[in-house]
Amino acid sequence: MKNNKKAKELAVFALFVFPAVAFVLFATDIPFVMNLYYSVFDWNGVGKSMTFVGLDNYIKIFTHDTLFWKGVRFTLKFAIFYVIIVNLLSLTVAIVMARENKVNSVGRAFYYVPYIISLTAISLIWKFILGPGFEALYTVTGWDIFNWSWLGTPKLAFYVVVIMAVWQNLGFYMVNYIAGIIAVPTELLEAARIDGATAFQVFKKITLPLIMPAVSICMLTSLTFAFKLFDIIMVFTKGGPANSTVSVAYNIYKEAFVNSKYGLATAKSLVFVVFVLLVTAIQMKITKSKEVEA
Repeated sequence: MKNNKKAKELAVFALFVFPAVAFVLFATDIPFVMNLYYSVFDWNGVGKSMTFVGLDNYIKIFTHDTLFWKGVRFTLKFAIFYVIIVNLLSLTVAIVMARENKVNSVGRAFYYVPYIISLTAISLIWKFILGPGFEALYTVTGWDIFNWSWLGTPKLAFYVVVIMAVWQNLGFYMVNYIAGIIAVPTELLEAARIDGATAFQVFKKITLPLIMPAVSICMLTSLTFAFKLFDIIMVFTKGGPANSTVSVAYNIYKEAFVNSKYGLATAKSLVFVVFVLLVTAIQMKITKSKEVEA
């Protein structure tokens, strides 16, 4: 009787779990194994003929592909700037917007709206700002900052990409931080204030340690976004000027679908996957250790 009940429970469990497992296998695991296979071939991604080249694609990446490593440097630099700025700004805004009132409700919506706007619309907005918008402001004010070539200068183009990404995603991280701040027990905050703690001390000693799970989530998602940066580059800068804003994801895309070197592109993607796994593992270990301490 017990065995029949166990078997029935196992069958029901398998029935509900199987669709999710099948989806993961179909969407991630099988394509990953196929990438491993294609990475050792010279293939254009379309034709039937495939030439086995062994590890030549990987050797080429580490010895001759300067544009790929330029993309790695850009992606790393973008990740550092983006992760720090978006998390600091969103946490600051969340602290201000955490109180429940009508003004803050409108403010939250104001910050969150860019996150739900389509990328095409956002790109058009920013192209207008940096083009006709700045030209009009330069005519009125005469300030040189409005006459700079923001998308024609490598250094300025980098900062434009960072600012645009932060502006678009700040609301998402703000909502996560607000959820963490609201969950902090008010009794602890009131007790600390009664004991004479300043607002900064309350935040540092009580609020921040207790919202570390939210910090971990926001750090991980922002780091993931930075590493897979593609859509902004594709629509907004096309990797220019002079390949100064070519991200790794955009480089892999061009290698596969523009240069028709699918085997080399899959090899690049696998190299980058290993790199991303190492960085995210280190980041998760650091933030999780802070959660334990909290």
